[in-house]
Amino acid sequence: MRKISILLIPIFLFTSIAQANSREFGTSLDEEIQSQLDNPQWLIAQNKKRSKKRSSSRSKGVDLLTKAKKLAVDKRYEESSKLLFSLTRSSRYRRDSSQIKYILGLMLMEMGLYQVSSFVFYDVINGEVRSGKTTRYLRQSLGKLSFLSNALDSDVLLKYTISKIRVKDFPREQKDLFYFRLGELRLKEKRYLQAAKIFSRVEQESPVYSRALYKQGLAYAEARQGAKALASFDELYNISKNKPITDTNRVNAILAMARVYYQNKKWDKAIEYYRNIPRDTWQWHDSLFEQSWAMLRSGRYFRSALSNFHTLHSAYYEDIYAPESLLLRGMVYLFICRYDEMGKVLNLFDRVYKPVEMKIRRFVGSASTASYLDEIIKGEANYQAGRRQKEPPYNTRLPKLVLNKVINQPNIRRNLNYIEALSKEKQRMENLSTDWRASGIGQYAKRVIDKRIVSTKNVVAKQAKNYLRGLKSELRDFFEQSDFLKFEMISGKKEAVRKKIAGKGIEKKQITDEESRDFFIGNGYEYWPYQGEYWLDELGNYHYVGVQACE
Repeated sequence: MRKISILLIPIFLFTSIAQANSREFGTSLDEEIQSQLDNPQWLIAQNKKRSKKRSSSRSKGVDLLTKAKKLAVDKRYEESSKLLFSLTRSSRYRRDSSQIKYILGLMLMEMGLYQVSSFVFYDVINGEVRSGKTTRYLRQSLGKLSFLSNALDSDVLLKYTISKIRVKDFPREQKDLFYFRLGELRLKEKRYLQAAKIFSRVEQESPVYSRALYKQGLAYAEARQGAKALASFDELYNISKNKPITDTNRVNAILAMARVYYQNKKWDKAIEYYRNIPRDTWQWHDSLFEQSWAMLRSGRYFRSALSNFHTLHSAYYEDIYAPESLLLRGMVYLFICRYDEMGKVLNLFDRVYKPVEMKIRRFVGSASTASYLDEIIKGEANYQAGRRQKEPPYNTRLPKLVLNKVINQPNIRRNLNYIEALSKEKQRMENLSTDWRASGIGQYAKRVIDKRIVSTKNVVAKQAKNYLRGLKSELRDFFEQSDFLKFEMISGKKEAVRKKIAGKGIEKKQITDEESRDFFIGNGYEYWPYQGEYWLDELGNYHYVGVQACE
């Protein structure tokens, strides 16, 4: 049977994109600018040992930098950034380029151009590393790049930077974020134990501590060290247990522990934790399905599993891609010899997923890279409209349930969120003055944003292509399993008929006689003639009262 992966937890929903704000960094950029003004190192100091001619040739530069500083203090960021950018392009100020670029990065941050400023800070770091010297501009730029990476939820630049620097070069106040991002990189490289060790270095007071705990647990789980994984998730739960029961950290900790117990084949313990997932959370549907797998593999909770399936296959979840859930329901009916119900479920599987499989196969067989991107963009627009409770016009080649599945894959969702952040930054840039947009820094910023949008969209298209190919292969396997279940169902029916003809068949009761209806009514259950209707407040409260019909 299929084993549920511990990495089914959608990481992209565990941490939403931070709303970048300079105040989150500890001190405001205004205060930092003023502190730099008060520091004589901010000035391009004249070397007294230089000749008068050299000193004279730089006097204009001092004046220009002084002017740029004055514009910054007066919050005239556009004019300051234009002047600073021109100074970075002058060979006469190459010796002071790190200083000038760092100040330019601060201006761009204040203007809300986070992606553009991250490139400027990366340029400072790269130049300092190549020169082999460690200055305060290196450390401060590392701190700013870490902050911006977190704000944009993109480690494109940071992951290159981390490979080039030493831990001691990182600013102390940002080392927790450094360890967190480094741990993420090691986790992606599948160096699980090393990743877990790095995550453990994040201090408890850090804003990223809970995320580090969660990913440390994932790393241990992937390394098959269940006890250590449980310890990490248990600590995450303990620091969140006094928060609301729907708190994301709290729920993810419970779900992760359930998955670790499942991984270790401790079915009863896994079921216990799955049952603690609140119904009004996005994790609940997945937890209900995984709980059903645990019930089936324990071999003792068929009735409870069927109760879950009644919820999972309700009309409220018809747009969720879940072919495996239908097959698992059919498998449970096979085990209890309810062949008529099994046939209905397998027919439903064919009715829903044969058209889905056909559309995926046709799309994958003919779509260009541009088609993948276009389909994902349309699907994302429809998905967001649906979240705003607006019925979107679906004019896509792929079914809604497939597109929703694809765009909510962790890596694709993260890149879609990144594209949205870049688009908002581009809009902010377009709202700036015409003079600024026509200037050197304006043209540079436009190139940076446009290239990042194009490259990220290309990545999304490739990711979607790979994932859809995986779905196509997965569906092929599911249809093979469906055919096998149909064969077993027919064999079971034949055997039942043979026994009936031989006079060995015994009339089986349809529902349990172990408890009367009064028992269920007394415990909050109600009975009514079921005609296919579902009520939202009843989801998760159904109780299957049928019995197994096997000899």
